[in-house]
Amino acid sequence: MQEHLIVDGNNAIHAIPQLAKELPLDRSRARESLLHLLEPLNSLGAIRLTVVFDGRGGPQSVTQYKRLPDYTIIFSSSVEGADGVIERMVMASKQPQCLTIVTNDSLIRNCAYSHGAAAMKVEEMVKKLDHSIEVSKSVRKMGLGKSRQDGPFENRIPFPDM
Repeated sequence: MQEHLIVDGNNAIHAIPQLAKELPLDRSRARESLLHLLEPLNSLGAIRLTVVFDGRGGPQSVTQYKRLPDYTIIFSSSVEGADGVIERMVMASKQPQCLTIVTNDSLIRNCAYSHGAAAMKVEEMVKKLDHSIEVSKSVRKMGLGKSRQDGPFENRIPFPDM
């Protein structure tokens, strides 16, 4: 069974200091920075990744990120909000034990726990991301991974110790 990581996008942006600084300047750029930051989690194909953002005033939209398999972006409807989308995904899951919800919102984490899913704070996800980056580098060194023309991805976001 493939692990499915569902990230509360706006919550993650606010929790990552460097992205939080981008937010008041350009919300779209902050979102894109988060999506790019999360790419290594999907790079080896072991994790299905969904990032949920609050909607832009219209109906819910679902798109694939950069044609990467198993990397989805959801913008909630203006009525439901990202929290509602995440909660609905957790409650509708036939295999909640494969879900991990990434958010610092304790209500959403409690919803995940009560339905058999796992949850982690954004800071924990960043640690997992750092590990994925190291694994990706090792795989590339062995010649097993896809080579990237734009160079290796590095997480350079300073995180305060909690």
